[in-house]
Amino acid sequence: MDRRGFFGEGLRELAADFLRNNAVGRVLDRQLQGLANVLDPRGLDYLLDRQGQEDLHEPPPAARPPGALADAEAFDAACTRCGDCIEACPYGVLYASDESSGPLLDPNHVACHLCPDFPCIAACSDGALLPLAEGYVPRFGQAELQPGRCANLPFNYGFRPRDRLGRPRVCRSCRDACPVEGVVHFGRGPEPEFSDQCTGCGQCVEACPALPRAIKVVLDEASTSPQIVD
Repeated sequence: MDRRGFFGEGLRELAADFLRNNAVGRVLDRQLQGLANVLDPRGLDYLLDRQGQEDLHEPPPAARPPGALADAEAFDAACTRCGDCIEACPYGVLYASDESSGPLLDPNHVACHLCPDFPCIAACSDGALLPLAEGYVPRFGQAELQPGRCANLPFNYGFRPRDRLGRPRVCRSCRDACPVEGVVHFGRGPEPEFSDQCTGCGQCVEACPALPRAIKVVLDEASTSPQIVD
């Protein structure tokens, strides 16, 4: 690690420690999280890229939150667009593309972390998001490899993770990040493979060090959580 990287990493760790362990820092952290939850998590670059496009006002591919009513019309009728689920998400995953859209998530930009207690569902008092059946994991889509982008390929050498001595090592970031055991595996080749047990949460996309990302979640046609508690 060079001198600039050393000091940059040190400052990040110092800031994180301040936010975690200082009373003022904890208040600031909550305020920043609240602000983050009402902004579009895909970022300014994404919005700027869409300026001038003919389909600017068409909704981008996105999924509904965990526990969303499977029937789109029923969801739209139940959801009051209050934003409580958006504010409750600890990872800033949910957003509203406009005042009429209701909550959405795009796992290719911000991953759903499949929280054990699903605070987004708990925050919904309108019946648009309902508790999931015990042991059920919501599915948003299927992770797919984007050919030629994996950090393990020779020409993407610079994207590989480094060990403590700064030496590049074989990347297994997607497998390590996946919350469902066995979904991501490596065969004889250098690139990952994804089983059909994938939930499409996007944690592998988020962990991928390659630019552009070597993994993309292809959303299901009906990206909702139909298996809910009656």
